[in-house]
Amino acid sequence: MNRLLLVFILVFGFQSLIKAEGVIEFEIEGISIGDSLLDHYSKKEIESWVVTNYPSSDKYYKVETRLNDGEYEVISFHLKKNDPKFIVTELNGGKFFGTNFSKCSKFQNKVISDISGHTKNLEKDTYRYYYKKVEEGKSYADIIEFTYPNGDLIRTWCVNWTSIVEKKLNFEDNFAISMTPSRHMKWINTEAYK
Repeated sequence: MNRLLLVFILVFGFQSLIKAEGVIEFEIEGISIGDSLLDHYSKKEIESWVVTNYPSSDKYYKVETRLNDGEYEVISFHLKKNDPKFIVTELNGGKFFGTNFSKCSKFQNKVISDISGHTKNLEKDTYRYYYKKVEEGKSYADIIEFTYPNGDLIRTWCVNWTSIVEKKLNFEDNFAISMTPSRHMKWINTEAYK
């Protein structure tokens, strides 16, 4: 009986440790933080993607590509400079909804429900961000974040552009999600934009 109790304690205790690890437990389109992109794409494909560099540090860079199928239309990854294995250090996905912000919000709620089903007791923050430099700040993003005790962050947002911005700039209402480990968040906050 004591051995059975010990097995239950070890199994359930181990499962809660797994759930508490952080964003590495999630994946977008079958890819997780810590994966080598070479397990999913060729080097030639990766090197053909759109690259974003950061103004104050070249330690990491972002690559982004459009997807032909899957739940997300765009996927992007932060990679360490000169890493021959292309190890994913941050993971992002995006989806467009034309001028249908309510459809974007429904999709965000579905994603949040999925995340909540895999996480317990995480700090959750919900807020609205206004794009003050775009059409007098009338466009906004509804943001929902989950923060792990270790500082890892899952951020989701739906952007609601005004009809003027949509027409003038050809922007679409869109959903995005980012999975950022605490060590990468530290780089973003202290080095990338000095």
